[in-house]
Amino acid sequence: MKILISNDDGILAPGIAALVKAFADKGHEVFVCAPDSQRSAASHSLTIGRRITAKETALHGAARAYAISGTPADCVKLGLTVLCPEAEAVVSGVNHGLNVGTDVLYSGTVAAAMEGAICGRPALAVSQMVARKDYTRAAALAVQVFETMLAHPLEPLSVLSLNYPECDEIRGLVTAKLEQLHYTESYVPEAPGSMTYVLSGEVDAQRRQSDDYTKLTEGYATVTVIRADMTDCAATDAWDALI
Repeated sequence: MKILISNDDGILAPGIAALVKAFADKGHEVFVCAPDSQRSAASHSLTIGRRITAKETALHGAARAYAISGTPADCVKLGLTVLCPEAEAVVSGVNHGLNVGTDVLYSGTVAAAMEGAICGRPALAVSQMVARKDYTRAAALAVQVFETMLAHPLEPLSVLSLNYPECDEIRGLVTAKLEQLHYTESYVPEAPGSMTYVLSGEVDAQRRQSDDYTKLTEGYATVTVIRADMTDCAATDAWDALI
């Protein structure tokens, strides 16, 4: 199968190299369209009214690879429209850090996969705990999950999100729902009196965690189906009586 691989950590990230190798080793023809530098938390932003540059580069295992000056969503849209239109599916990752709970709203990795779904391709996002430095196990599991996804296609405008825990030997693969993930967040001034800030924080263990985050801390890998259609149908219909 012809697969387009992207990410938000940049084309030189070890996670994307592991994913390319895992899919190429299984006989897939792999194309890569990824940001030329770090684009984490870019969400589903697109570059409008400004130039996007694509530079062909060599990436072991890839039939063609391009480093692109835009966002993750830009990379997939440009790839499927111009650079690699023959790609039949999109895989994004392996992200350096989990994409769980409400964090998926900020994730460039999930957005790259979602852009693939919007363009009508089966799409998988792959992420792992930030403390984990080896990406090969997550990439290998991604190939297995991808094959299952092809055998049981998702609804249109849907993405399968796979997250891998910190441990080597997972306790199993489970489904999990997204819930709010709480952080102890603060904006730290660069210097006393400065109006330049840096966002800092970590997961708040004292507050309720997202269902998927809890499972991952217990040593399970998780899969979640995420949809681009965020319509709350019942609440929308209820407005008929209000307007």
